[in-house]
Amino acid sequence: MEILDKQINIHDYLRVLRKYHRTILAVFTVILVSVVIFTYTATPIYRATTRLIIEKDDPKVVSIQEVMSVDSSGLDYYQTQYKIIESRAVAREVIKRLNLGTNEEFAPKPKESFINDIKRSVAEGVDYFTSLFTTEKKPAAVGGEEVDSPLVSAFISRIQVSPIRNSRLVDIGFEAKNPQLAAQISNTLAKSYIDLNLETKLMATQDAMNWLDTRIGEERKKVEQAEQALLRYKEQHNIITDFSKDQESITGQKLAALNTQVVEAETRRVEAETRYQQAVTLQKTPELLDSIPEVLQNDLVRQIKAMEVELHKRQSELSKKYGANHPQIVAIQNEMATLEKRKAEEVVRVVNSLYNNFAVAQAREFSLKQSLNRQKGESLQLNQKAIDYTVLKREAESTQQMYDLVIKRFKETAMTENIRTGNIRIVDAAEVPRIPVKPKKTQNMLLGLIVGLSLGIGLAFFLEYLDNTIKIPQDIKDRLKIPYLGPVPVFAAPVESGNQVNLAWNPEADLVTISAPKSTASESYRGIRTSLLFTAAEASPHMIMVTSAAPSEGKTITSANIAVTMAQAGNKVLVIDCDLRRPKMHRIFNVARDRGVSNVLAGNCQLDEVILKTSIPGIDVIPSGPVPPNPSEMLGSKQMTQLLESVRGLYDRIIIDSPPVTAVTDAVILSRMVDGTILVVRAAETHGEIVKNGLQLLQSAQGRILGAVLNGVNMGRDSYYYYQYYYYYYGEDGEKKKKIRRKKRERSGYYGEESRGEENKTLTV
Repeated sequence: MEILDKQINIHDYLRVLRKYHRTILAVFTVILVSVVIFTYTATPIYRATTRLIIEKDDPKVVSIQEVMSVDSSGLDYYQTQYKIIESRAVAREVIKRLNLGTNEEFAPKPKESFINDIKRSVAEGVDYFTSLFTTEKKPAAVGGEEVDSPLVSAFISRIQVSPIRNSRLVDIGFEAKNPQLAAQISNTLAKSYIDLNLETKLMATQDAMNWLDTRIGEERKKVEQAEQALLRYKEQHNIITDFSKDQESITGQKLAALNTQVVEAETRRVEAETRYQQAVTLQKTPELLDSIPEVLQNDLVRQIKAMEVELHKRQSELSKKYGANHPQIVAIQNEMATLEKRKAEEVVRVVNSLYNNFAVAQAREFSLKQSLNRQKGESLQLNQKAIDYTVLKREAESTQQMYDLVIKRFKETAMTENIRTGNIRIVDAAEVPRIPVKPKKTQNMLLGLIVGLSLGIGLAFFLEYLDNTIKIPQDIKDRLKIPYLGPVPVFAAPVESGNQVNLAWNPEADLVTISAPKSTASESYRGIRTSLLFTAAEASPHMIMVTSAAPSEGKTITSANIAVTMAQAGNKVLVIDCDLRRPKMHRIFNVARDRGVSNVLAGNCQLDEVILKTSIPGIDVIPSGPVPPNPSEMLGSKQMTQLLESVRGLYDRIIIDSPPVTAVTDAVILSRMVDGTILVVRAAETHGEIVKNGLQLLQSAQGRILGAVLNGVNMGRDSYYYYQYYYYYYGEDGEKKKKIRRKKRERSGYYGEESRGEENKTLTV
């Protein structure tokens, strides 16, 4: 269905509801009756509820939280507990305790019948042959029931866990047909859940004890191995006492002292070496030997220098009195030479002394460095021993501590093994319910009303969505894009006699503009006449062809009534029946068709011989004549063009009735010879695509489309037109009456066109 971009008001919705009110009522009735039958025939179901409290923390009997800690403060803990209540393990325990496998409600006995016996035999045979070709083991049985048996699944489906908001309370409900059984199962379900919770904790305790017992043996072996390793290390390295911080401090002080002595010895060695090298260098220049500090500080050298000074003084005094060869002067010179020799010897001795000091400083430095290196090696060995010893000692201590901790936990766990305590208890036990929870009559009835009404309305709008027919003028304007000339409502039907329709033709039934000139149908045809006169501003169309997209659209009746309205307006009108395949116009105007258009086109008659007068003033008719074997070729011939040109000047208006456009090509051929074409569309019956195809054929032949007439419109309260037109007419007595006719298609006047074509076989023309 083409979706139109238009506004839909409340009247459009009401129109759809009125149009499909029977469908809505039928769907609503079926659903409501079904709900009522189900509600009042269903077996009542009772629900019993047991209220539990799940504490946030476990009661602390002994401090073994490390072994059995439960983080119950989070939401995930409670969600886990709710799922445990609905678990298969709890369900099997309840089934086992109450022996529900033999209960009639859970395991009804099959009715003894031939069909049930056959089904049972077939199932047993299938199971037997399946077991022969499969190696899979059957699931383990618990209390006589298989792990994944249908009984367990059916039992779990009846459990309802309802937490109470903002509390630690939870309601456990169970539904059953028997109220006593529902209460019994609900209480047993709560007890089984509590017992399972305690057993789980005790099993955890036992598992912890077994694990701790195994760990005790392992830790004992580790302690023994660690202590033996420490003892062997002490014996191997002659360690009597533990390494202490004082020993490390003494060793560090020794290293620091030796390092200081080495630095001092190195300094002294450098100084002695420097003095010795300086003396050796100055020994080659005797005059500079006096600059050596050790020489200057030597007592003998000082005395010799003093004696030399004294001798120089005496020599200076004697040289003034005596000559250079004077014995006293010579004696003084000899004495000075002796002193010089003694001084040189003393200098050599000083230099040797410096060398000795250098050698001693060098030897001391070497000795201290050896001592320092030796002390470093001893310190490193001591540190390595201390590290290894500390590692072995710590390992022995840690294994001993772990052993002691495991022993402590084992003792604590052993104390709690026989203490049954839990954080879950029953607050309110379930009582036998008195009122069933299912079926909920009020709720079901209300739900049936809502669902039935919703489905009915939804189906109505769905059917309307699927309806692709042309129904309202807006469809013609928006979907066909051609002018809308007006509607034609449903009008009179042939007269019935008994259960049979009277086949004697009544022309007045179709010419409603004659039989009921004041009716709505007559007014509609007059409105169409007015629309035709104003289709063009320069001149109204003279020769008009009336056609339709498909058969049974009402084009022949529309042509006849339009011709009558134009004749009533004072025009001289000629009606030409160009439907050479299924002609009907001669019946409407009650004339013979032994001669007509086909005779003129075949050259058997003259034009004036086929123009027949009718009983209606101002209207002449040219009937179709005998049905020819080649209608399309005859209508497209030059003779047809000449015929139309011959009558154009004789009449004010010429109305041509033609076959449907999509059925044959006759109308397409004629559309090029006339001034304009009217397209008749049956409301709410003709599909839009069919009309579009016919319209495209006419437009492709360059025919002028004057507009569309919406035929067979329903003017009742359920229709679109009820909100736009008042279906009132004035009877012959002048009284104002309201008349709504709803007739079946085979009984309606405008529907009779198709059936009357079939009557050509029986009626005499």
